[in-house]
Amino acid sequence: MVTTVETRLMLTRDARLQIPEQVVTRQVGDEIVLLNLESGTYFGLDPVGSRFLELLEAEGTLAAVLAKMLEEFDVTEAQLEADLLRLADEMLASGLLVTA
Repeated sequence: MVTTVETRLMLTRDARLQIPEQVVTRQVGDEIVLLNLESGTYFGLDPVGSRFLELLEAEGTLAAVLAKMLEEFDVTEAQLEADLLRLADEMLASGLLVTA
């Protein structure tokens, strides 16, 4: 039997993330669209995801983004942290974010 092991970065709230050079972003209304020029991966963020990306560019760490978004949105810390980690993980897997 062959077992496939998927290696993924285990993100924590202390993770430092950034948009790599090969990814371009554009504001379209209240959403942000990202395109990885090397892979062709296209990703659209709704207004909440767009705010996540804006804060990530300004703050650098998930912890700082989490703290700011908790002030702005009516959500529990546990739910917001889980949502942000899931979004960041998906964007990392798609090459739209990298660890700094």
